Formats: sequence, C-alpha cells, structure tokens
Amino acid sequence: MSSFIKALPIADIPENGNKAVEIAGKSVLICNSQGSFYAIANECTHQRSPLEGGKVRGTFLFCPLHGVRFDLRNGMPSGNLTKVCVKTYETRVVDDWVEIAEATGTAAA
Repeated sequence: MSSFIKALPIADIPENGNKAVEIAGKSVLICNSQGSFYAIANECTHQRSPLEGGKVRGTFLFCPLHGVRFDLRNGMPSGNLTKVCVKTYETRVVDDWVEIAEATGTAAA
C-alpha cells in the first residue's frame, strides 16, 4: 500500500489548470482536468523545460515551450519531438487536498 503526501488544496488548482509543488526534492506538476487530478514530473522530456503553465485539455497537457502533448494518465508523449515519457504519480483527494503517493512515480514503457 502506498503512503501519500499532502500536496495542494484542490482550491489552489484551477479547472483545466496546473500548479507545481516541491515534493521530496522533486518538482511535481499537479493538473486539474475537469475535477480529475493528475500528477506528473514538472519537466518536459524534449528540452527539460518546466511544464507548469501548459494547457490542460481533457487528459492531455501541452508543453508551454514547444507544444509537446503528454497524456496525464500515463506520461506518454504524442508527436515527433520526443518519445520519452514523463514520470506520473498516483493521486487521491482527501479532505479537499490533492495527495501524491510517495515513491510511486512511473514512466510508461
């Protein structure tokens, strides 16, 4: 069973928006897609730029630098700029807070 860390109150993440937090020395981006919350590493695998501020559309996040599209559910990229997945983290909402599972980051193969 995973251990979870409180990350952000859900009120701090606008619908179809995102916000980065520092957890265990890593920058993690929490995204709100129509009330569903996802967490991914806050670093594009194309040019290592932050993903914070990228557009959230459905279950996809678009890198604000070059528009690489990542699936928030599994980190898979779309397009030709990168084939490397972004690490994703399990999330849950407890008492109006988004919590992230410790040490459960995964990257799809």
